[in-house]
Amino acid sequence: MSVDLGTTPEEFASDFFNSYVKDVIFGGENPEQSIDRYYTPDFVQVTDGTETDRAALAEHAPAASQTFESVQYTVREALQSGNTLALRLTFDGSLKAGGAIQMEYYTFAELADDRRFKRINQITRTLKNDMMPS
Repeated sequence: MSVDLGTTPEEFASDFFNSYVKDVIFGGENPEQSIDRYYTPDFVQVTDGTETDRAALAEHAPAASQTFESVQYTVREALQSGNTLALRLTFDGSLKAGGAIQMEYYTFAELADDRRFKRINQITRTLKNDMMPS
C-alpha cells in the first residue's frame, strides 16, 4: 500500500524539507519538540555511510541556525513506490559569515503511514563549499 502524500511526490518533498528548515532550523522552537512533526521516534538517517538518529538530528539544528543565513531545498526529481520516495534534490545555503554551500542529494526515504520520515539513506555530492579552503 502507498502512503497518500496528498500531492505529487515533488511537491510533498519540497514542502517537507523547506517546512523542516523553517520550523526546526529557524523556527526558534525547541528542535526536539518540533522535529516530532517530521520524523518518527525510531528515525534513522544514513548519509555517506554515517548513521544519525533523531536525537543527533535535533542536536544539529542549533548549529545549523548559527551557521546559515538562509537555506533552500529544490527537488529535481521525485518518485514514489509504496512507502518509499526516491529523490534527487539540491541544498543551497547562504552562510552568515559570507559565501555559500551547495550540495546535491540522492535520497531514498521510507515514510510512515502518517507521512513522517522513518528512514533516510542518501549520498551527497558537494557542488560548492565556501567553508572549506580551496
